Amino acid sequence: MNRSFSHLDVDAERTMLSTFGSKSWRNRYLWIVFPLMFLVVFSANGALVYFAVSSWPGLAYENASERGRKFNQVLAEESLENRLGWKFDLRHADGRIVLDARDASGAPLVDLDVTGTLVRPVGNFADQPLRFHPTSSGRYEAPLDAPMKGQWEVRFAAEHLSDRVHSAGRFFVR
Repeated sequence: MNRSFSHLDVDAERTMLSTFGSKSWRNRYLWIVFPLMFLVVFSANGALVYFAVSSWPGLAYENASERGRKFNQVLAEESLENRLGWKFDLRHADGRIVLDARDASGAPLVDLDVTGTLVRPVGNFADQPLRFHPTSSGRYEAPLDAPMKGQWEVRFAAEHLSDRVHSAGRFFVR
């Protein structure tokens, strides 16, 4: 196969060779820039993995796997709780957690034994046990000792004779 470059100008050929080089794949900048791009990507991924692993573990319950294995039991308990129809209004005021309890007809629930746990939904804070005391008909209060401002969750159990209801509520401490 005869290749004739007679139609190309010799100066144009020299310009093309000097601009692109005859061995462009051996360009030293390629060997510097290409690994640097990977270094940037791996550094960003490494930083994200570090912050993901060193921050909040993401567990909502200490025994989540055990709770998952007993899910049918949890559903049965929830069905019993729903049949009772108890309703709770949870709020915080003046350094206290206030819980109003009503039955399905709206009457106040008296003589409940209410225990709970103050939980920080985000962060590694130790859960604080709560003991609610009745203050009036259907109203129960516990002291609030939140170590910092932000959103908090109260998980509680209200018990009367053989009936037991679990519930939770969130509030914001300013």
